[in-house]
Amino acid sequence: MSSIRVRFAPSPTGQLHFGGLRTALYNYLFSKSFNGKFLLRIEDTDRERIVPDSIEQIQTLLKWTRLQPDEPPIIQSERVDIYRKYLNKLFGKLNHQNQPHIYRCFCSVDRLMHLRHECKRRSQPYRYDGRCKQLTEKQQNEYLQQGLPHVIRFSLPTDDQGIQVYEDLVYGHHEHSPYITEGDFILLKSDGYPTYHLANVIDDHLMNITHVLRGHEWQTSTSKHLLLYKAFNWSAPIYGHLPLLERERGRKLSKRDPENVINPIEIDYYRQKGYFPNAILNFITLCGGGGFTDEDAITGKTLDEMISLFNIKLFSRHAAIVDFKKLSLCQRAHFKREYQKSIEGRQNIIEQLRQKVLHYYPEKNFISSIQLQNDYLEKVLNMIDFRIILLDELFTNNSYEYLWKEPEIKKDFIDNIEQFKFVIKQTLNNFNEIHFRHDDIKKFIEEYQPNTITNKQIFRIWRLVLCGCLQGPPVQEIATFFGSDTVRKRFENALVVLDQQNENVQVKL
Repeated sequence: MSSIRVRFAPSPTGQLHFGGLRTALYNYLFSKSFNGKFLLRIEDTDRERIVPDSIEQIQTLLKWTRLQPDEPPIIQSERVDIYRKYLNKLFGKLNHQNQPHIYRCFCSVDRLMHLRHECKRRSQPYRYDGRCKQLTEKQQNEYLQQGLPHVIRFSLPTDDQGIQVYEDLVYGHHEHSPYITEGDFILLKSDGYPTYHLANVIDDHLMNITHVLRGHEWQTSTSKHLLLYKAFNWSAPIYGHLPLLERERGRKLSKRDPENVINPIEIDYYRQKGYFPNAILNFITLCGGGGFTDEDAITGKTLDEMISLFNIKLFSRHAAIVDFKKLSLCQRAHFKREYQKSIEGRQNIIEQLRQKVLHYYPEKNFISSIQLQNDYLEKVLNMIDFRIILLDELFTNNSYEYLWKEPEIKKDFIDNIEQFKFVIKQTLNNFNEIHFRHDDIKKFIEEYQPNTITNKQIFRIWRLVLCGCLQGPPVQEIATFFGSDTVRKRFENALVVLDQQNENVQVKL
């Protein structure tokens, strides 16, 4: 097989989403599985739909996921003269029906809207009727002299040669005639910019693209592109179309879906939330096959491992369901793998956690310098033991607030303040007897507290003093995590607060 060259060709018309990143990933895996090249092309010729900063975001996310192109990116808006040059070569050339390959179309917007309306009234698909194909050269020159706006259309064969037949890498045998469904399509718009079809074919040829992997929605465009290759007398690449992505059967994954509020499809949302790039990539491999299983994704494969597993022959031809519940499983697997696999991986996560502390507590008087040290942050990560999915949960979930600041003991959790204070005083009076080993905490509670209060009540009080909440890791684990100085300080502070309260209550169980 000759050297494989593929490209990811997004349009900067919005944020990169799961569908776009899947196309990038599978092109990357396909090329690298054959030691080929992965290229990036920005298709920005639809000037009205361009969203500012989209190009930069696409490149940022490709770098974040390590899907780095092997050559500098191609920007189509910088190549308009190239497209016009090649298009001009088709003027005067005839197809096998002795019709010009291309022609100027001066039809007004009003006429085209009327034509569309008539097609709809007759329950027919909209198809341009080829009216301007009949214009004489004299008529065309007159219109040009008048400065009438025009586009350039491709003249489609009307016989069997207009039916394009090819073997799709995913879907197998495919044939389609764009003449039947659409009519002569536009190559150059009235603003002088090429359409997707013209720029796509010229760039794929000039970039020596050997294989095109893109979404299933572009399958009908492939027949147009094959006709353009024949008109230019160029060899076409091999095409493969990836199955559609759906939230549920029959419901296409869409940027306008209301469920995006709950499960967004924009990749940058997950990057900013702290998801690991490989977790996102593994999640994508669950959407449509390619040689990947649920077990592969959820155990957390590296990019190199994904390359070795990839097999385009194992793609599904059915729409792929995007199950966002599995994203959490992929993230947890990569969190664990990244933290455990190497010193470097662990240090990266510790540094991320440090930055989160500074982000959520910008006023440094809220936290101590100890809480920014590697030892403390590593102890935090070891204690939570992958109970969380994202580092942000250590700050957005109130159950972990005690890790960063003094807990607030809520009155709702107390019923007899004197009993509560008694347990605290007993603890402080005998504090030197605590050795802060896991079993010693339990032994201390059993030996130095009165029989009138159950161990369950005492553990509850300890938890409230240390954490300010009623649920979390075992009390012994929390106490040994903090150590003698912090535990003593929290008991002393709790006593000061309780001395200021006057209510008479009993601890709620």
